[in-house]
Amino acid sequence: MLESTSRQCIGQTIVDFAFRHLQPYFTEDIWKLIDEEPFNSLFELQRLGRYKPNAPVLINSNRYDPLVPWTAANQLGRDWCAQGADTEFRTNEEPPFLNKLVINHALPMLVDGEPAMQWIADRFNGLPTTPNCGEF
Repeated sequence: MLESTSRQCIGQTIVDFAFRHLQPYFTEDIWKLIDEEPFNSLFELQRLGRYKPNAPVLINSNRYDPLVPWTAANQLGRDWCAQGADTEFRTNEEPPFLNKLVINHALPMLVDGEPAMQWIADRFNGLPTTPNCGEF
């Protein structure tokens, strides 16, 4: 798998490996591996939410996203809020539609793209943020 994906664009990798479980690519149980060292510590070091961002953050998440679960995105926002980060969390409520085709991951990027770009432009233009910690 590593050999073939090393020469691919992400799109081709998705086509080749979508809807497959990772376990067949390992000789050991991956769920046991990730709970053992050194993997456990490495994953913990890379866990989003561990460190407070030093700039305002906007998190957009679709409630039915099959790739990035809404609950994980929401928890990330709450973790950053708990650290005092300037965080705004927005939920896209686009209903589940052909979720196996990751439409609920891709379509919200198009729908929420313009408001997100405006949010970024507002930061560059010095407009105040509108954090909503405690409301999500």
